[in-house]
Amino acid sequence: MRTDSFDERNSNSWFVGFAFLAFALLSSCSRNTAPGGSEHASERRLGATAYSRGLTISAAASTKDLMTVLTEEFKKSSRVETKLNFGASSILANQITSGAPVDLFLSASEQWASEVEEAGLSSSRVNLFTNRLVIVAHEANSAAIATPQDLLKPSVTKIALAGENVPAGIYAGQALTKLGLLEQLVHGKKVVRGQDVRTALSFVERGEADAGVVYSTDVLASSGVKIVYEFDASMHDPVVYVLVRLKESDTNDAAGKFVEYMQSAETREICTRLGFIQLDRSNQNPK
Repeated sequence: MRTDSFDERNSNSWFVGFAFLAFALLSSCSRNTAPGGSEHASERRLGATAYSRGLTISAAASTKDLMTVLTEEFKKSSRVETKLNFGASSILANQITSGAPVDLFLSASEQWASEVEEAGLSSSRVNLFTNRLVIVAHEANSAAIATPQDLLKPSVTKIALAGENVPAGIYAGQALTKLGLLEQLVHGKKVVRGQDVRTALSFVERGEADAGVVYSTDVLASSGVKIVYEFDASMHDPVVYVLVRLKESDTNDAAGKFVEYMQSAETREICTRLGFIQLDRSNQNPK
């Protein structure tokens, strides 16, 4: 009798426990799937449904400070998480054409934007802003560099340029060639190359080069370096930053929203504050 009573009690207890667990699971599913449920309402408020993928952006090294600010501001209104990958535009373009999963590509030249487009990977592109090419020297400027011709002085032993395929390096080479200086500087073994423009700038910052050719905006993010000369824009190809939306992002609504944001009044104000020159939207020429 005692044994039967014990078995019966355990059987009833097991049944009650199972029923309670099943009810809890059903209730949980109902909360997660019911239209207008609190969890879904919260997701809609945060934009989690539309932007769940986030964004991956490859951007020219010279835009590091700018893009860091812009993506932080964009996140405040969109709740979109952004992964930024900085480097030389030429290297980034090669990564993309080799299959790197990227939503947007901000190139410092039309050449590398076109490289991606010609590979059939571009969904759309827009020219955004431009920059100025300058010669920088360490604050002490012991070689008294004031003009491009001063780079030939015996007291100037090293001049830092970005790589030959990097936009800043291409523009620098064009300007120095027009002035009849590049061949002499190379022959005199004065030229040192950085992987990207920020690397070239760092050579000057650390005193490993007497001067360097970089963008004017790079100096704003630097310490111990000053601009000693600004090249006329006619000395090199136009410096144009191009935002390319990759076909990879066609199903990512956040990419389209970011392209719109990059052309907004808020972005224009931030670009101007950080030294970039906006392009006239009607003809894509510098203002």
